[in-house]
Amino acid sequence: MQGDCILEMKDIEKHFEGTYALKGVSVTLRKGEIHALVGENGAGKSTLMNIVSGVIHQDAGKIYMAGKEVHFTSPNDAQMAGIGFVHQELALCHDLSVGNNIFISHLPDKRGLVNTAALNRKSRELIDKFGKSGQGIDPNAPVSSLSVAQQQIVEIAKALSMDCRVLIFDEPTSSLNEEEAAGLFAVIKKLAGNGIAIFYISHKMDEIFSHCDVITILRDGRLIETINVADTSSEYVVTKMVGRELGSLYPEKSETRGEEILRVENLSLSPKFHDISFSTYKKEILGLCGLVGAGRSEIARAVCGIDRIQHGRIFLEGKQVNARCCKEASNAGICYLTEDRKADGLFLDMSLTENIIAPQLHSFASHGFISKKKVFDVLTYYKKLMHVKFSEPQQPIKSLSGGNQQKLMIAKIIAMHPKVVFLDEPTRGIDVGAKAEIHSLLRELSNRGISVVVISSEMPETVGICDRVIIINNGTKIGELAGKNLTQEQIISKISAADGVNVKGGI
Repeated sequence: MQGDCILEMKDIEKHFEGTYALKGVSVTLRKGEIHALVGENGAGKSTLMNIVSGVIHQDAGKIYMAGKEVHFTSPNDAQMAGIGFVHQELALCHDLSVGNNIFISHLPDKRGLVNTAALNRKSRELIDKFGKSGQGIDPNAPVSSLSVAQQQIVEIAKALSMDCRVLIFDEPTSSLNEEEAAGLFAVIKKLAGNGIAIFYISHKMDEIFSHCDVITILRDGRLIETINVADTSSEYVVTKMVGRELGSLYPEKSETRGEEILRVENLSLSPKFHDISFSTYKKEILGLCGLVGAGRSEIARAVCGIDRIQHGRIFLEGKQVNARCCKEASNAGICYLTEDRKADGLFLDMSLTENIIAPQLHSFASHGFISKKKVFDVLTYYKKLMHVKFSEPQQPIKSLSGGNQQKLMIAKIIAMHPKVVFLDEPTRGIDVGAKAEIHSLLRELSNRGISVVVISSEMPETVGICDRVIIINNGTKIGELAGKNLTQEQIISKISAADGVNVKGGI
């Protein structure tokens, strides 16, 4: 781990519209080191990595590669210097082949034409570096035919094709299941063993403490501390990240539940799920639990009118609901929060105001015009309720950190005054501080009488936030847990018994 210095950033500063995103940040990365970069959303992690990768230029400070000062004016400059970036949102051309994606910027040619034989051979050599994880990836296959985990391997191979010495990973496991994540970490360890220096950005403390060597902590654009993983604890790192004692990540659970709000009877949508029945209650948070791909999201989408069911009945406050679309379901009081805020949850190029009012324009209208006062009052209310950080209502929502985007998306749903809300991966890709705030908010909503249903792929979150869970496996309900029986061990036992799998810690 403690090899030669390969990358050094000294006193890096960057400001946007008078606000410092980075202030005097210095970080050193060594050959063969897996270096975690942590901090709350908005701490400056992405800005720092965008500077290192040539996307933006620092206002002050210097960057050195192997002791020599470098100046990157574009991503191509950084790539030529040996810096690769595997983004959370993979930057691949889905209609092109694997080989064309890997060598897209420097295709091997022969007399002015692409040398397909050389392209496939070189691609195969790079993919083979990933061992078992790379098996089944055909250089001739279109990227669209690959799984997310395989696409990630193609993205890494693309960086390696540039003979990179530094590789940046930004939240690489956010869309992977446990087995795929384990394969990725095996690849990362192998790359580090070959001398490549790794920057690893993640909000998942278990990943960092299992696989990283060094942690650099940022807060509000400033360097707080760089420390060896072996010399610290997750509790210490979290406290330094948020600048305060975080306390319990999960609020107190409900002692009693109220009356039934939603009842689902024998719901089916072949081949996604079959004969699903459950109820939700006031003052209770219900979890839909199971392995990735078990059918949890599909069930939620069907209840919320997004997908049409084939059989079964849905009752809200005792009355049958026959929603033909999500609009009819939300009008009845059943709302869905998507797991993908960028693709399905927010209008990223539109303002905070436009995002909040989009689902219910009529509620903000007065004599045919949008009432600025109504909009301002709503935004002010949710800014205070959810601790959302923004400067003014007309700024584009894409300018906010991921955590603040997530809070605004939840606010948009709450502003619709739902009776039941299904939240699919409500804390995916956000920092621990924002997670704790969202957990508390969900409990507050439940205490107010809103029926809350949570889908999470993080088992500790499922156990920590939910009062009761319905366990789904291969589209079928296989069990229900609550109270003292609601433990990770019990969930794992039921899933393993039903499917004959060895589940270790992710759902």
